[in-house]
Amino acid sequence: MRAIRVQPNDLSNASAVDATSLSQAVQAAQSGDVILLEPGTYAPAQTGERLPVRIPAGVAVEGAGADDCIIDGEGVGEPSFHPIQPDEAVIVLENGASLSGVTVTNGGGHGIGLPVGGNATIRNCTISRHGDHGIFVCGVTEAIITQCVFQHNGLKRFEPKLPRGVGARQGHHVFAEARHGQANRLIVTDSVMQDCFADGIAFICFFPEPDQVAYAATILRNSIESSERGGLLFSCSFGPSHNRFHIVAADNILRKNKQFGINIITALPLAEKVPQHNQLHGLFSGNTISESPIGIAVQGAVGEAQHNACTVVLDRNQIVDCAKNALRLVGATGMDGVATQHNTLEAVVSRNTITGSVVVQGAGGPSGATLRGNTATVGLQRNTGTASDAQNIQVSDGLAGNQAGIANGSQAYRRTTEDLL
Repeated sequence: MRAIRVQPNDLSNASAVDATSLSQAVQAAQSGDVILLEPGTYAPAQTGERLPVRIPAGVAVEGAGADDCIIDGEGVGEPSFHPIQPDEAVIVLENGASLSGVTVTNGGGHGIGLPVGGNATIRNCTISRHGDHGIFVCGVTEAIITQCVFQHNGLKRFEPKLPRGVGARQGHHVFAEARHGQANRLIVTDSVMQDCFADGIAFICFFPEPDQVAYAATILRNSIESSERGGLLFSCSFGPSHNRFHIVAADNILRKNKQFGINIITALPLAEKVPQHNQLHGLFSGNTISESPIGIAVQGAVGEAQHNACTVVLDRNQIVDCAKNALRLVGATGMDGVATQHNTLEAVVSRNTITGSVVVQGAGGPSGATLRGNTATVGLQRNTGTASDAQNIQVSDGLAGNQAGIANGSQAYRRTTEDLL
């Protein structure tokens, strides 16, 4: 192992350092080496950085601290889609690389890209003011992101067109894409996120992937505020079938996100594939969600999707000041001209403190949608706040041929024939 010391533009004592740019240091680094970045600004115009700066496999980059050690992309890079390109980034971390103690800022594309098959760690960094995603994670073995600060990402407000014409939005603080044949493990902890164009953290599987993608997310103790769409977004499939997605999201603070705190969509087709037989399992515990129109939304399917299953536990969350619904639990939501059939949502809702309404519905959608056999089954146990009042828990089958059920022994609720969505 070698320690490679880098001092930007050090002309006074050049013999005391090994490199004057990060790009120079990575050219010399080998697996097991540590690159020590001294305070200063590292940028194409100032230190001759060649972007993206690719951190080699097994190399650790240790900055002097995010306030003092700045890696400036100077606007280089562009948003990308179908496929999203990890290399459209200021920094790319190869397998086994790590990055700590720096600010990565002003990329035209992503701040940091993690390519397919890699295993990387990012800690104690600030990731800010990028045109696209703060961090883009693409089919990795495992990505660990901890104790980071994210600010003002998605500045190019990129809205790519999708094959089915459904609106898309890029510009997340952390955007993770699951890929076939990879472990796809994402761990994000103890980070602070403010102000992005899309969602704080999103983890999805896109439509071009083969079937049977497995992935897992652990999202702990983060603060996500003022995203233009939502705090956390999870989808098991945007096209493939037989995917498996396991989520633990606990002790996060989600505040003032403009559409939702947490959004869980088991299956939603974005192209010609019809997602079927996907399974999402999630535990959402101890989160504090406030000042969003919808606190937590869970849907077994949206659009043309069949035989998908979602199982979630919502336990000990505090959900307050949500103008539309604190909780919205729906078996399926249809769209004009397509069939949405036999999707299921099973939820345990226990020990939450909720102010606002709770909605449980079998299925809903426009009159031109075909919705049959979709179900939402919910158990309600020991929830307090306005959710302890039966008038604030509303249950409806929705469109004929679908069903909403409440488990035996649950809290009192009000059943209606109205469309609650």
